[in-house]
Amino acid sequence: MMNSTTSNSTAGEAETVKVLKALCYCVIMLMSLVGNTLVIIIIFRNTRMRTTTNNLIANMAISDLLFPLFAVPKEIAQIVIGKSRWLVVGIGGEILCKFVNFSQDISTAVSILSLVVIAFDRFHAVKFPFQPAVITPKICRIVICLIWVVAVGLHSTYFYTFKLIVVGNDTYCKNEWEPAFETASTQKVYFLIIFLVLIFFPIAVITILYTAIAIEVWKQKGPTEHSCRERQRREQENRRVLKQVVTVVVVFVSCITPVTIFSCLLLFVWNIKKIPPGIDEVNFHFCALFIMHSNAAISPCIYFIFNKNYRKGLSEIYESCARIFTGLENQSLEATGSTKPKYNSKVERVAKIRSPKCQYI
Repeated sequence: MMNSTTSNSTAGEAETVKVLKALCYCVIMLMSLVGNTLVIIIIFRNTRMRTTTNNLIANMAISDLLFPLFAVPKEIAQIVIGKSRWLVVGIGGEILCKFVNFSQDISTAVSILSLVVIAFDRFHAVKFPFQPAVITPKICRIVICLIWVVAVGLHSTYFYTFKLIVVGNDTYCKNEWEPAFETASTQKVYFLIIFLVLIFFPIAVITILYTAIAIEVWKQKGPTEHSCRERQRREQENRRVLKQVVTVVVVFVSCITPVTIFSCLLLFVWNIKKIPPGIDEVNFHFCALFIMHSNAAISPCIYFIFNKNYRKGLSEIYESCARIFTGLENQSLEATGSTKPKYNSKVERVAKIRSPKCQYI
């Protein structure tokens, strides 16, 4: 989405401002790398957590890793050297130009489509709590593959449109539809398609489903004296998961809204290159992109805040790492001989040998 509406250069910005922007991106890159990696590890090392919702959350976490691995390093580099400028030239530079921009936007597409499937799964779990799940583990794997196929298909045009353009001594990675199509008009049509397929309709479906879920959960509230314990447990679990996924959806929509507004203004109001002189386009563009990229760092925090199973998994990882570190430390001490008891005299050594051995339990 945003990659198809690139803006002007950042030339003229103060060095201090550039450093601060780069540092902000470094923070969210580190948070996203660590947070999403932990989410993936926690889900796949605990078989009881491999539910449909958690598998789709893992799918989102995998797609979110594309941001810190490709999109964020590109943004940091372009903050320093200028917007759209490209350091790598030749065939390798051409491939990177296409793939980096492609990976950023399929990540957003995978996330929104995964949220739609989660909404369907939650709706069925709340509406029909005692019926078998429609999305079984096998079907879930197929759905995840289809999500990636759809995301890749919708953004496959990037392998044609993004190309390296040399201007003087500088190389730029630009989004151009020529020579097959006229760039401005074609880009507007493409943006509308992406907006409808990946933003408007998915958010509308999610809103309808979660509204229906909220109504159903509200109906289930009230006296539970005649309800069985299993039903009460299911209702509590549904409410807990509902709070988590609704928060994820609200944060995700909030993060993509600024960049969507910027793209609409750039394409349909400012006509790409006719930006009003009073608009601080450079900082507007930076803030919109930064907020969108920060979603990859915020989402793992939501899982750890709302879900005790994720917190428990995080604690187990910490304990495992502590045991490994302690074991290595003990091995190091044994290798240096520092763990061997030292005796001040021959009498102490003989007394130690003759003393009864204790068994540690």
